[in-house]
Amino acid sequence: MGGTKVRALLALLALDAGSVVSSQDLADELWDDRPPRTIRNTLQAHIARLRRTLEEAGRPDALQTVHEGYVLDLPPDAIDAQRFQHLAARGARRIADRPQTAVELLEQALGLWRGPVLLDAGNGARCRSAALWLNDSRVAAHENLMAARLALGDERAVAAELESLAARHPLREGLHDLLMLALYRADRQAEAVEVFHRLRRRLRDDLGLQPGPQIQRRYRAILDQDPALTAPPHAV
Repeated sequence: MGGTKVRALLALLALDAGSVVSSQDLADELWDDRPPRTIRNTLQAHIARLRRTLEEAGRPDALQTVHEGYVLDLPPDAIDAQRFQHLAARGARRIADRPQTAVELLEQALGLWRGPVLLDAGNGARCRSAALWLNDSRVAAHENLMAARLALGDERAVAAELESLAARHPLREGLHDLLMLALYRADRQAEAVEVFHRLRRRLRDDLGLQPGPQIQRRYRAILDQDPALTAPPHAV
């Protein structure tokens, strides 16, 4: 697409596709506290460029002008972020009863990503906030995918992937909790215990915190070699 402002416009409208985004909210996102003197005309010029881009992409009626704002009128499956959220939520709900289905849905969701989210969409507050939220949702989807694969008995391969994920997200307890379980099921109990101690040191040194109740229960269960940690029968 064209300039950063046009990309930022599209990003903001896509994040609220189907809903009215006011001209004021668009202006605040594009210029923050340094608006141009002719802000209305400048915004309309960027809107016109975006409308031409959408027309060239075969969506001539996608951008609608309404009172004091604009609507990006596209179906949910035309917006990757919405497709991702829908697939990830469906996958998360099937981990317990249909882990194979969960794996397929979560892999579809993660397959929609093509790099950094909202790349080159400016530095507005809304896009920054949405990028943080979507990135966190991506990590959560990875976490759920690992949980589903663990439920299918794929602990050795999952342990290797979780080690990489936990290294990239050293304070995320859910990933470390799953890593401990995967290592334990792969007959690597000592390494599972060390994961807990490493996380505890990192939380204490960086944040002055202790690990949460869930991962502490996992730690005690590993020390006790709790039979409940054994992999369940492989469900589909």
